Amino acid sequence: MATTLFIVSFIVLSALIILRAFENRVKVIFLSNLYIKGDVLIERLIGWVSIRYEYFKKVAHIFVFDFIPALLYEMLVKSKDYVARRYYNAGNEFRGRRILRSDGSVSSFLERLSEDSK
Repeated sequence: MATTLFIVSFIVLSALIILRAFENRVKVIFLSNLYIKGDVLIERLIGWVSIRYEYFKKVAHIFVFDFIPALLYEMLVKSKDYVARRYYNAGNEFRGRRILRSDGSVSSFLERLSEDSK
């Protein structure tokens, strides 16, 4: 693997040196202009990639450190309220302290208490 990589790199480097010598001898500027255009294109691509990377890094940071904790806190508060409400209602029904029904009448337990106290 290393030998193959070395051979390929050697061939590419040799080709670049031969092209550069040909360009200097014949005074052809076409290849230099092509290299410059390629460099500008690569620099523009690297700039675009770095800008997109910073943008998505900032979005991920906001999502992980701001949105998810706020969402989990909201869900925790809602579940705590739900459990507290269920616990309170179950305790009242277990002890028979449900005073009023939804229609406004007095519960049967209180009716029996009032009858017993007379």
